[in-house]
Amino acid sequence: MSDSLLPSDDVLERLMAEIHQRAKDMPAGSYTTKLIEGGVAKMGAKIVEEAAEVVEAAEQVERDSSQSHDHLIYEACDLIYHLWVLLGSRGITLEQLRAELARREGTSGLEEKRQRGQSQS
Repeated sequence: MSDSLLPSDDVLERLMAEIHQRAKDMPAGSYTTKLIEGGVAKMGAKIVEEAAEVVEAAEQVERDSSQSHDHLIYEACDLIYHLWVLLGSRGITLEQLRAELARREGTSGLEEKRQRGQSQS
């Protein structure tokens, strides 16, 4: 969330701010707390599980074009939440994610991958 004390109109900003707050306070009875306490292994396992569910939902839509996108959207939101818990627990902010996406904007994914390979040599 921005430095402003006013709540954001952006649900994604509010979600990341809430995750950061939960990571700081670690309130008992919070699902976010439970995930963070499980460490990267638990958070990573949930991300993998949710990613598989996103793919499965997308395949359902692909097989049956009359299939609603609602289930795919639902599963994508679960994936985003679990990914953001991992990132938020490591202090990553939405602003940092935006900056990285902006840095990549207009660059071919193949070119970006090639550049990464050269910098790792």
